Amino acid sequence: MQLTYPGPLSPTPPAFRLSLPAGWEERPHATAAAFAVDSRSPAGFTVNLIVLLTRVLTDDTLDQLIDQLQAAPAAGVMQPRLEGRQRSTIDGHDAVLSALTLTAPSLPFPLFQAQAALLIGGQTQHLVHCYATCPAAVAEQYGTAFRAIFETLRFD
Repeated sequence: MQLTYPGPLSPTPPAFRLSLPAGWEERPHATAAAFAVDSRSPAGFTVNLIVLLTRVLTDDTLDQLIDQLQAAPAAGVMQPRLEGRQRSTIDGHDAVLSALTLTAPSLPFPLFQAQAALLIGGQTQHLVHCYATCPAAVAEQYGTAFRAIFETLRFD
């Protein structure tokens, strides 16, 4: 027997593209599928967008997966507070949009994070999770931009 990748039980993650506003730049990231920053970020914090792709081998719903991620120990480091969650459609796929405030003793100020999560695929699915983060003081300005970025997400 040969174990191959990609294979029927181990498909590659979905290819995607996002449109970013002027001033945003792609940067390398060791574990993310994609990472970008706003070169015009306010002093003291680099506004960023990170896209993670995770193969999902469970029958959990999208809402259950998001709840698990937001309750994970790593999330506890940042002390997230869910401000709101709503269902949406992105590129014809069901999506969940979340808004969180993040605080931590190590942070000089609270952060705002917008998230978009989708399940893509057939028998084997991938969780596509986009995280966009900025200082909470500029959440109104960036929240609109983050939502617009999420809405441009397209899968090939």
